Amino acid sequence: MRKFGFVLIFTLALLVLTGCMYPDNQKKGSSIPPETDIQNVQNAVDNFQESEGGILPIKTTENAAEYMKYPVDFTRIVPGYLSEIPVTAYENGGTYQYIILDAEEDPAVKLADLAIIEELRSLRLRINGMGEHVELGEQVGPNVYQLDLEHYNLAENPTVTSPYSDRELNVYYSGGQEFVVDYRDDLNLIIENEGLEFETGEDIRNILYEYTPVVPIYSPEMTVDENNEAIFMTSVHKS
Repeated sequence: MRKFGFVLIFTLALLVLTGCMYPDNQKKGSSIPPETDIQNVQNAVDNFQESEGGILPIKTTENAAEYMKYPVDFTRIVPGYLSEIPVTAYENGGTYQYIILDAEEDPAVKLADLAIIEELRSLRLRINGMGEHVELGEQVGPNVYQLDLEHYNLAENPTVTSPYSDRELNVYYSGGQEFVVDYRDDLNLIIENEGLEFETGEDIRNILYEYTPVVPIYSPEMTVDENNEAIFMTSVHKS
């Protein structure tokens, strides 16, 4: 029994440590759908496309946020190609939108965390209720600003929970008149853990959905500095 207890404690400790890295479908607090759900939807999309002569089972959207242009239309694949809608999908009461990336070349099923959209919507309502113009504070990046925390009676900078690490990610305001989420910490975590290197000017956001199934919605373009650490992209970096 003592040996069993040691193994159990060791196993639990290992799970806690690995859960502190980047997404693992089994880590504590994570609601990311299991890989089997994502793969089942991927298979259904692939089979539908093959049967329909290249057409994808997607909804028609207008003015969609980046990465969310092609949401999966479950009414076209359930039950013919998929037995049921995953419980984590928005259409079945979940908090994730199943979307398709690279629709023209190599359609891949990914996820958008709708909890982030809801948190940003709540923040936007609060800000709009306190005046026609957005009051800005400190500049934190090129064309990226904090809100004036004192003006909006905020004790600290607004954040959203990362779908990658469960960390709190800062929310800022861009000159494009929209809220943006600062994914630099998550990017740096994957860069370090995977030993990745980039050139300044490369948009590195793709690693978030290459090493996890989740896309970084409401993210400004990101690149790396001379130390290979994530920074906000500018036109200077691209030149």
